[in-house]
Amino acid sequence: MHAYLKYRPVWSQILLFIGMAFGIFLVFSFVGTLVLSSMTGISVYDLADSSKWDYQNPQTLVFIRGMLLIQFLSLFLIPVFLFAYFSDPAPLQYLGLRTQTNPQFYLAAVLLLVVAVPLAGWLGMLNQEIPIPGGTYQWMKEMEDAASQQVEFMLGKHNISQLLVNLVFIAVFAGVGEELFFRGVLQRLFIRWYKNPWAGIVTAAFIFSAIHMQFFGFLPRMMLGILLGAIYWYSGSLWASILAHFFYDGLIVVLTYFNPAMIRDDAAVGLKGASIAVQGIISLVAVVGIIIWMKRRSTTSFEKVYANDKRPDNPFIM
Repeated sequence: MHAYLKYRPVWSQILLFIGMAFGIFLVFSFVGTLVLSSMTGISVYDLADSSKWDYQNPQTLVFIRGMLLIQFLSLFLIPVFLFAYFSDPAPLQYLGLRTQTNPQFYLAAVLLLVVAVPLAGWLGMLNQEIPIPGGTYQWMKEMEDAASQQVEFMLGKHNISQLLVNLVFIAVFAGVGEELFFRGVLQRLFIRWYKNPWAGIVTAAFIFSAIHMQFFGFLPRMMLGILLGAIYWYSGSLWASILAHFFYDGLIVVLTYFNPAMIRDDAAVGLKGASIAVQGIISLVAVVGIIIWMKRRSTTSFEKVYANDKRPDNPFIM
């Protein structure tokens, strides 16, 4: 019997995957920072402290995009495919990269995230109302401002070529990389651990939102993670959640291109002439309706997904 990782206890697989991912990421980030420092002429000490970044220097954009590429390869792509290779004799199948899916699910996936935009704006408003102690609030606010400044810098170049580059570095990298990592591996492991799809979906979505380290967008990002998890589970194909994630992030990039104020005001995405709460409630009803539609047409089941995860020497152990 081949000692595939999927035959080991789930908790050990989760620890191994996270440890491997962040280990590879740290090594690549260290080497990548040295290489990018040499390429851009910016001191390593300045690169290590985002408060010292010179946003008037075009080489800063080279560094940011370089680090996004390193993150995509070393945190998302390489660890995910290595883990899948050592976990299952059919790694692409293990990750959910299946093409035999009802085409209607792809349309429903994109529609689900589009109608969820007002709900995300409403949750963002509610998120900002959560009371936070002064010192902690200041720390979180500084992190949010630093992240907004970097995004604003990336999206600030108003020409079509830069828009296309941003679609690759933001929408493609996030759509592919984050779905492979959080839905393809983590959600799969948590669902198997809990033996409950929605418990696994919510747990993976919580980690998905928390790892971004942006508290004021925690609730809307977690909600989007839950929707992406539901898309993957009910469609049976990770391609559906990748498409939806890409389309959502791409939509935000394009809208921001025409309305830069959105970078610092997520609530700017919404219908004019109606309150954020009303939009959010209508959006929530539409979201629930689409998920129910997907559930009724889904052929996914726990037994079907994890049928090959039972140990050959003891089929009662998963």
